[in-house]
Amino acid sequence: MRPLKLVMSAFGPYAGQTVIDFSKLGEQGLYLITGDTGAGKTVIFDAVSYALYGQTSGGVRDANMLRSQYADADTPTFVELEFSFRGKCYRVRRNPEYRRPSKRGGGMTKEKAGAELYYPDGRVPVTRMSDVDKSIVELLGLNHKQFTQITMIAQGQFRKFLDTNTDERSKIFRDLFHTYFFQQLQDKLKQDAAAKRNEFIEQQRRSEQALDGISCIYSAYTEKLQSFAARHYEGCVEEVLALVDTIIALDEKEQQQVAAAAAIVTKNLTALQDSLSAIDKKQQLEKYMQTTEVRIAGMQKQLEQEAAAAVQRQEALQKLEAEVNEAQKGEVELAQLQTERQQLAARQRELLQLQDMQQRYQSQEVALLQKRQEYKQACDNFNHLNELSDACFDRFLGAQAGLLAHDKLKPGKPCPVCGSCEHPQPVQLAQDAPTENDVEQARAKAEAAQKIRDGLIGEGKALKEHLELDKTLLLGKGVELLGCDDLKLIAERAQAELKDVNNKITSLRLKMGFLQEKVEQYRKLAKTLEQQKAADKQAEAAAQNLRQQLAGAEGQLQELKKQLAEQNELLTDVDEQKLQQEHEKLLVQQRELELQDKRLYAAIKNNQRIKQEVSGYEARRAACEAEYSLINSLSATLNGTLTGKKRVNLETYVQMHYFDKILQRANVRLLHMSRGQYELCRDKMQDADSKTGNSKTGLDLEVKDYYSGNLRSVKTLSGGESFMASLALALGLADEVQSSAGGIQLDTMFVDEGFGSLDDSSLQQAIATLQGLSEGHRLVGIISHVHDLQEMIDKKILVRKKRGLQGTGSEVALVVD
Repeated sequence: MRPLKLVMSAFGPYAGQTVIDFSKLGEQGLYLITGDTGAGKTVIFDAVSYALYGQTSGGVRDANMLRSQYADADTPTFVELEFSFRGKCYRVRRNPEYRRPSKRGGGMTKEKAGAELYYPDGRVPVTRMSDVDKSIVELLGLNHKQFTQITMIAQGQFRKFLDTNTDERSKIFRDLFHTYFFQQLQDKLKQDAAAKRNEFIEQQRRSEQALDGISCIYSAYTEKLQSFAARHYEGCVEEVLALVDTIIALDEKEQQQVAAAAAIVTKNLTALQDSLSAIDKKQQLEKYMQTTEVRIAGMQKQLEQEAAAAVQRQEALQKLEAEVNEAQKGEVELAQLQTERQQLAARQRELLQLQDMQQRYQSQEVALLQKRQEYKQACDNFNHLNELSDACFDRFLGAQAGLLAHDKLKPGKPCPVCGSCEHPQPVQLAQDAPTENDVEQARAKAEAAQKIRDGLIGEGKALKEHLELDKTLLLGKGVELLGCDDLKLIAERAQAELKDVNNKITSLRLKMGFLQEKVEQYRKLAKTLEQQKAADKQAEAAAQNLRQQLAGAEGQLQELKKQLAEQNELLTDVDEQKLQQEHEKLLVQQRELELQDKRLYAAIKNNQRIKQEVSGYEARRAACEAEYSLINSLSATLNGTLTGKKRVNLETYVQMHYFDKILQRANVRLLHMSRGQYELCRDKMQDADSKTGNSKTGLDLEVKDYYSGNLRSVKTLSGGESFMASLALALGLADEVQSSAGGIQLDTMFVDEGFGSLDDSSLQQAIATLQGLSEGHRLVGIISHVHDLQEMIDKKILVRKKRGLQGTGSEVALVVD
C-alpha cells in the first residue's frame, strides 16, 4: 500500500481543506515531516490510519475528537485518501460523527459517521461503514492493529511490539502468517479429548447406576453387593457380573419349584370347580325360573288391559268417522263459492278497466282544452311581438335620414341620395332612434314566439288524434260489455254494475270465511282419524306380539322346571359349604404362588438386563479409555501441556519458525545501526525453564550484547537502543510478511519521533538503514524535530501554525529539492 494523495477537511488542527500530494515525493526514499510543535505532524499519520480503518495511528485520539476547533460551522469534516495497491488506485473517504448547522430551519443537527470505498474497476462503491472496514482488511491483508505495528511506529509506541509477550505476539503472527489453522487443530484435539473423557466418565456412571439396581433376596450375596457398591464397583465389575449369574441361577431354580406347586393347586381347583359350577347352575335356574314366572304374570295382566282398551278405541273411531263425514260436506260447497267468486272478480276487473279508459278520455279532453288556450295565448303574444318588431324596424329606417343629414350633408357638398349641393331643410336626428342591435333583438323575440306558436299547433293536433282513438276504443268496450254506444250511458251503467258486483263479492267472502273454518275442522278431524287408526293398528300388533311372547315364556318355564329337577338329583349328597371353604383356600394359595412367580420373573429379567447393559457400558468404556489416552496425549503434545516438557504449542512452534526468520532480517539492520553491538534473539532459555504453569512461551525476546558477551532482556535497553531495536524489528517483520504471508504488500512506512534519543553516530546508522529500504521501492516518512535530519533528508512536508492575519489552525507545504 502506498499513499498517493491525502485530503483533510476540518480535521484536527487543519481548519479548511488541506491536500498533501504524496505522489510528488516519488516512489522510494525518505521524506521528513517537520515543523512547529503541536502544529499537527502526527495528525497526518492519524488521517491516513483513520481513512483506512476509522481509527487513529496511536489510538490516543478518539474519532469524536477529530473535528477541528478552528473550522467554520459550515465546513464539513472528512478525510479522503487515494492509495495504490498492486499497481491499482483506490480511494477511501471517511467522516466522523459531529454536529453541524441544520439545513432546514435553525439550530444544530448531528452528522452521522460514514465511509465510502471506490474501486479502480468502476464497480458500485462500498458505502456501509462496517462493509468498508471489512473490505479494507480483505484488500490489504492487515487489520488496524497489525497495520500500526508493522507500518507505523507511532510516537511513544516504540517498545510495544518489542516488549510484548508471547501471547500478544502470537495473535499478531496468527493473522499475518495464517497460522490460525494450527490453533484450530489444537483446539479441536483439546475438545475431542475432553469429549472422549466425558464419554468415558458417562459410561462409567451408567455402569455404576445400572449395578445399583441388581435384585437380590439372598442375604449373603446382598452383603457382597453392598461392599462392591461402597467402592463404586472400581476394578470389580467382572466379579459383580459373575455374582449376578449366580443370583439368576438361584432365582430360576426357585421359579421352577413355584411353577410345580402352582400346577398341583390348579389341578385341585379344576376338580372343585366342576362341583361348584353345578351348584351355581342350580341357583341360576331357580332364580331364572322365578323371574320367568313374574314375567308371565305381567304379560297376562297386560293382555287383559289391552283387550279393554281395544273396545274403547273402536267406539271412539266410529264416533270420529261420523264427525268427518259431516264436516266433509262444507268442502264441496266452498269449492262452488270459489268458482262463483272468480267469475265475479273477472267481471270486476273488466268494469274497472272500462272506468280507467273513461277517466283517461276525460283527462285528455281537459288537456286538449288547456292546449287550445295556450295556443291562443301564443298567437296573441306572437302578433304583439311581430308588430313591435315591425315598428322598431320602421323607426330604424326613419332614423337613417337623420343620420345621413347629421354625418354626410355639408354645405356645398352633394347629397349622397339626390346629388344636390344645397340642403335647405335637412332632417333632424331623433333622440330615441333604435339601433341596429335593437332591431335584431326585437326580431329574435318575434321569431321565438312564432316557434312556440307553431309547436303548440303540433301538440294540439297530436292530442286531438289520441282523443279520437281513445273515444273509439271506449265506445267499442262499452258495446262489448254493456251493449251501449253512448259515453254517458256507458259511465252510468258501468258504475251501477260495478257496485252490484262489489256487493256480491263481499257477501261471498263472508260465506267463504265460515265455510273455510268448517273445512279446516274437517281436515283436522280427518288427520286425527288417520292417527287413531294407525295407533289402533300398532296396539293390535303389540298385543299379538305379547301373546307370542307369553306362549314362549310358558314353554321356557316348563323347560326350566325340568332342568332344575335334574340338578337336584345330581346334588343330593354334596356339602356346598365345605366345598366353598376348600375352594377359597386353594384360591389364596394360587394367588400367593402367582405373586411369587411374578417377583422371581421380574428379578431374573432385571438382572439379565443389567448384565447385558453393564457389559455394553464396560465395552464402550474400555474403548473410550483407549481413545482418550491416544487423543489426550496428542492434544497435550500439540497444545504444549505435556508434563515435564516445554510449554510450546503447535501454532507457537510454527510461529517460532517465522519469528526466527524475522529476527534474521531485523538483525541485519540492528547490527548495522548499533555498529555490531546488539543482536535480537529468541529467548530459548525461557522455553527450557517453563515446564510448569499456564504461561505460553516460545516468542519472547532477549538481546545479545557483543560488547559484554551477555544475553539480557530487551527491557534493559535504553531509549535510543530500544528505538533502534524496534525499528529493526518492524522492518524485519514487514520484509518477512511480504515474503511469506502472501498477498500483503507494504510499500510505505511511517516513523513518528524517537530519533532524538540517538547520538550522532547512531542517528547516521539509523538513517542509512532507512535509506537502504528505498532499494525495495519503499517510501518512508519520518516525523522528527531533530535538526540534523532536516539537513540529511531533502524531501520534506513542512507543517506550520497560522498566526495573526494568516488565520487560525495549521497549514502544510511540500518541499522537494
